[in-house]
Amino acid sequence: MQGRIENKSLIISCTGVAYLKLKAALSKNIGDKFSSTKESITIPLQYIPRIHQVLPPEIVAMPLVNAAILDYSKHAAGVEVSKVILTQTGFDSSSIPLFWQNILEPAQSVAVAAMTVPDLLGLCLFDEQGSGKTVMTIAAFDILKSQRIIDAMIVVCPKSMVNEWPKDINRFLPGKYKVEVPSGDRQAKYKSALKAFDIIVTNFETIALMQSAISGAAQTLNFLLVVDESFYVKNASALRSHITAEIRSNCKKCYLLCGSPAPNSPYDIINQFDLADLGYTFNNFSKSKDEKKDREIITKLVDTRGAFIRRLKTDILASVPTKNFHIIKANLKGRQLLLYEKARFELLLELKGLDNTTFKKHLASYFQKRAALLQICTTPSSIDPTIIDTPVKYEKIDNLLNDLISAKRKVIIWSFFKSSIEELFARYSKYDPLRIDGTTDSNHRSEYVNLFQNDPNRMLFIGNPAAAGAGITLHSSYDAIYVSFSNQAAHYLQSLDRIHRRGQKAAAVNYYIIICENTIEEKEIIRLRKKELQQHSLLGDHITWPTTLDDALNELDSHGK
Repeated sequence: MQGRIENKSLIISCTGVAYLKLKAALSKNIGDKFSSTKESITIPLQYIPRIHQVLPPEIVAMPLVNAAILDYSKHAAGVEVSKVILTQTGFDSSSIPLFWQNILEPAQSVAVAAMTVPDLLGLCLFDEQGSGKTVMTIAAFDILKSQRIIDAMIVVCPKSMVNEWPKDINRFLPGKYKVEVPSGDRQAKYKSALKAFDIIVTNFETIALMQSAISGAAQTLNFLLVVDESFYVKNASALRSHITAEIRSNCKKCYLLCGSPAPNSPYDIINQFDLADLGYTFNNFSKSKDEKKDREIITKLVDTRGAFIRRLKTDILASVPTKNFHIIKANLKGRQLLLYEKARFELLLELKGLDNTTFKKHLASYFQKRAALLQICTTPSSIDPTIIDTPVKYEKIDNLLNDLISAKRKVIIWSFFKSSIEELFARYSKYDPLRIDGTTDSNHRSEYVNLFQNDPNRMLFIGNPAAAGAGITLHSSYDAIYVSFSNQAAHYLQSLDRIHRRGQKAAAVNYYIIICENTIEEKEIIRLRKKELQQHSLLGDHITWPTTLDDALNELDSHGK
């Protein structure tokens, strides 16, 4: 076998049995992360540490290959150092510059010290929402840059958060760094990465346009990659995950930031760690058919090999408001009730005509019709435009808003359905509401948040958790009303923390959850509530959707009870 390095990849020339054996070993260890021709195999250098044991000695001895393997062993030592920092009593803050000691709270300083251990390839910062992950990351970058370990930082985040990062950077380090936010057409965005910058902030879609420019710059610069709200890249096979992995291969270090890292299953955590540490934590792990057993293995690997920080706000903040959940039940009536029962009965009959195998083949259709039931509970006119009766939930909201706003308390209304947001915005126009959903551009988003936070006359905020559930602070309110719910646990959990976060002056925050009685909404909120509670465990937060016919029939036959 012969090897050479080109474009940050190891190219091995081989044929025959040796070729077949190496391909089989690579498939077992890194899946589809390599490519091959009839006479050669190409492996990105970032995966070398994970497969060095299957490479022949002459390949391992190559300088760049050997250096990549050495980085792995250094990272292992760095993980142990970071764990000591995070678990020691009487933290010595001398490693944190005085400037940052005066800004950071003690628990944040501990995190920054763990993040800036020199030999770490990366780290997952999974502190609960509202605990200050952004300022910790900015501080860590500032320290690494001052130590000349890192030259520049690349921040990749959801579109809704792109404008928030430059504001925070300027708030803590005004004028110190050149911050680039790509805008304009494709060519302009590409050229942004060619400019001299200290920090570039962009979204998952735009970063793909700058990939080749960043790759070229990485030949002479050491980049720190920051992936904010990293549950967006939990699926390794998704396009944004592939693009992020390509960017990661050109960066010296990587931080993953997320308050809800495993919103659906324990497997969600794996790709996030793979990005942070280039596969160190989950080296040689393979998914089995036994999720319970896999969960135990994943938990053990994270605890023993993972470089991560996970703390709740109660662990970090001196004072944390109490969360009060108020379930308000509404009874369907009139045409809204008839529409719901008709849709439920038709779906029930359809399910009873299926066997379990056929049901699984039609899961997408089932979920679509199930979503229609949930929509009827909130905005029946979106399913049947001839219905003009006031939805029963709106009657409850009328009373709540009257009581809360009369008491000079700002209110947030969350709804998952676009049609519901449209109706709510029109119905409560007398309050001059502010609105953020999928139709709100980034500039107006910031403007509306600022108005709600600071204008005493803007008392009502209406939002979609998918669009406004992350990256913003709404703690001028301590009352939130939930009209409908996202089936994505991450969106729901993020929305809860818009008012339950650092800077909230109220002793308690209130969540008013309006549920239509004797409907599947009762099951829905139980799922989401369990997920919220399971976030107290790093790898919890897994509730199984109906995947068998019996599950679905039980949900409908029992009227949601």
